[in-house]
Amino acid sequence: MLIHHAEAIAKAVTEDDRELWRDNLRASLLELLERDELLSLSVALAMVTSQQTYQILWDALRDAAERPGSGRHAVIFAVPVVLVIGSKNKVTLPDRIGDVDRLNAIFREHGVFAPGAEVFLSGKLLHPDSVVGISSSQIYRYTRQLADAASGLPLALPAAAITAKDEGVFLRYLIGVAMRDDGAEPPVKLGGSVGAWGVPLMKFLGEELKTDGVTLFPIPRVPMPLMQAIVAANQARLEVALQVFASTQIRKLRDQGEEPVAVVSAHDNGELHFTISAAGNAKDWGGFVWPLAAQDVVGQIETTFRILMLECQVNDVRVVPQVQPEQQDGIPLFFTADDWPAQRTLQ
Repeated sequence: MLIHHAEAIAKAVTEDDRELWRDNLRASLLELLERDELLSLSVALAMVTSQQTYQILWDALRDAAERPGSGRHAVIFAVPVVLVIGSKNKVTLPDRIGDVDRLNAIFREHGVFAPGAEVFLSGKLLHPDSVVGISSSQIYRYTRQLADAASGLPLALPAAAITAKDEGVFLRYLIGVAMRDDGAEPPVKLGGSVGAWGVPLMKFLGEELKTDGVTLFPIPRVPMPLMQAIVAANQARLEVALQVFASTQIRKLRDQGEEPVAVVSAHDNGELHFTISAAGNAKDWGGFVWPLAAQDVVGQIETTFRILMLECQVNDVRVVPQVQPEQQDGIPLFFTADDWPAQRTLQ
């Protein structure tokens, strides 16, 4: 039924028909969320036959869970933080922001939290697994039932410290709750781009998480509705990790007097493989794996990578046109400059 409604939205000829099917889909989703029937939702998302249908169904689920029809309600949001960490020794960073008052004040001072609005952002750094574990039916209930923002979500969400050695890119979430009265202006600005608050927040997070022997570069993202944040933050982490990989590998080859060549390939296990290598050097190549999620758009990821290579002054970017097997002779398959010569590059 859910898939049928979503497909009907995609195929609707008129806007009136589209709105009718949207209303039907929302009503069906509200009924399932009210009954906490998560299995039906999971099966529907798993069985869709196209990315377009998946996106329609996912957007409708977000709308049903996060947007009550009327009345005072809670806005549950998250601030994802991507952390680039470097350390020669094994280290553990703090699992929370100690000065929570200052954390919230930064958002208020820069107008992200509306003046006088009831908003509270927790200082606990949450692991992605904990955040993904918050179900759409829980968001549905808390959006409609929470009475105040300061108490936060009534869930036992443990703060998660980061233990790292060498270089790594990690993701953590700060979860917030804002109360919105019926017809009132939004209490928190969600989505968009990082504004003037980005730099002071970055510096503040760097001080709060400062650890001896650690080079730390925190990258806060904009506040987003929780379900949207889960999707967008994972993409952001992979983008930053790809940037870190590329810059390190390019520097390594150029220090050896070699010209980097980038190769991108798609594989039948739902992964994109990136390599940066040099012609005639079978040893000093590096590879990066991007596991595709349901809402990832391969063309956009390729464009992002091409822009990154342009910024790094790597002019030789080669794209393998066909989907390739995951492995070859039992080994994960990566193509280097010698495996995919320039004349075979797809333009």
